[in-house]
Amino acid sequence: STFGATAAGIADLVKKGYTAWLAEQMAYPATPHRNATMEEFGFSNGGGQGTPVNGVYPYPGGTHRQAAWWKIVLTEPDQLRQRVAFALSEILVVSDQDPTVNTWQEGTASYHDVLVANAFGNFRTLLEQVTLHPIMGVYLSTIRNAKATFDPSGAQLSSANENFAREIMQLFSIGLNELNLDGTLRLDATGQPIPTYDQQVVVETAKVFTGWSFFSNDGARRFQTTGGDHPRDWTRGMIIYPEFHDNTRKTIIGGRILPAGQGGDQDLKDTIDALFQHPNTGPFIVRQLIQRLVASNPSPGYVYRVAQVFGNNGAGVRGDLGAVVRAILLDYEARSPVPLTGIGHGKLKEPLLRATAFMRAFGAASDSGRFNIDAYPGLVQAPLRAPTVFNFFPPDYARPGVLASAGLASPEFQIMTDTSGITMPNFFHFYIYNPKPALPTADNREAVYLRPDTLLALARTPEPLVEQLNLLFCAGGMSAATSTRIVAALNAMPANNGPEDLERVHAAIYLVVNSPDGAIQ
Repeated sequence: STFGATAAGIADLVKKGYTAWLAEQMAYPATPHRNATMEEFGFSNGGGQGTPVNGVYPYPGGTHRQAAWWKIVLTEPDQLRQRVAFALSEILVVSDQDPTVNTWQEGTASYHDVLVANAFGNFRTLLEQVTLHPIMGVYLSTIRNAKATFDPSGAQLSSANENFAREIMQLFSIGLNELNLDGTLRLDATGQPIPTYDQQVVVETAKVFTGWSFFSNDGARRFQTTGGDHPRDWTRGMIIYPEFHDNTRKTIIGGRILPAGQGGDQDLKDTIDALFQHPNTGPFIVRQLIQRLVASNPSPGYVYRVAQVFGNNGAGVRGDLGAVVRAILLDYEARSPVPLTGIGHGKLKEPLLRATAFMRAFGAASDSGRFNIDAYPGLVQAPLRAPTVFNFFPPDYARPGVLASAGLASPEFQIMTDTSGITMPNFFHFYIYNPKPALPTADNREAVYLRPDTLLALARTPEPLVEQLNLLFCAGGMSAATSTRIVAALNAMPANNGPEDLERVHAAIYLVVNSPDGAIQ
């Protein structure tokens, strides 16, 4: 529910209880990424120390957006909102590995703000705002997607781009196959999965997403914008250009018919409604949110309970994400110690979340107040930088071997490779063994450092030291074998005061965060 536990945060939760803590978190105003990104750009473009990554171009770059993201998730109070937005960013994917998305990072930060603003809102609103955001438009080819054209003889010269039509169904709402409310597959009379849609539905739905282009309120309504036409607004929702929209009759998901001539705005609203109301959407989305927040293999019962809340929050409202998040985090499978003993419970922590937890635990800071952290490719992850629209890992990936043989999904293991098995410990090592500069200078005032001072009092008592790290990084679940091994390693180190104390603390941190117990939630 956060980007990492702190000792103060744990004490606060124990004092308030789950319900009050969740209510407080949901009441915090959203910290905007776009504003923070522009502040970072201003800082490095003459408002402070640093060099603009885009040279003479007056636009923020990926470095600015990443630094803004790190500062928000490490220091701002709206932890749960930002954490849910991060989970949503791995479902409703855009990526700055696309060159255009990378160029317009203010727009990319604005897209992230849509996720943040709607993290506790309604999924139907979120799905429409994501659909109309120009960054999604360029990433999945809806922006300036024109209706089919024909020559005078009637031969078709072009057709609507099908990219977004396919992904909004496959990845953003209903999935490939019909589901029961508990997330299990519905089967036909021969025992085979039932597809939710076919290629003809994709073709028909693609027509809905024609005629959309950049927002304009200056009268320069140009559907195609090239060169010096008019400024492209990368932060406001796309608008319909009727002359480029396919206004013919369409048959979309579930056999719903969109009548001819009703216009692009109504076509889009009807399509979003149909996807939102589809019985698959609840179990399909909540299962992925459970995977991102709690466990890779939620039981059908867990999915069913949360999907019921998606369908009705108790007040007759469908798609209330705030109610869904509460249901996920307060469910028996998330809170009770009993499921911990079950095979397949929990999840491998994503590299990025291991890194944020590591830094939050020890109050990471810099003398400049910036968090210009170079996490990619060492952590093989960065926010809104997935290699494809399928995220860094698909939700049903199963690690070959024991996990796959047991029928267990293990999504994050797809990016746990021989290479990342080395680069991630190296990332932790760098920040553990690079302390606060003794004499801040223009060259090092942006260096990010940790502050593990509170652990120094435990340096010569390895058992309590390891137990405190167990609480912070393993939720108190470190195995006796791991604890014994780390304590033995610390006892073997010199026991003198001074630098040796700090060395034992550093070694303890390094061993715990890189242990299997520290890597698994």
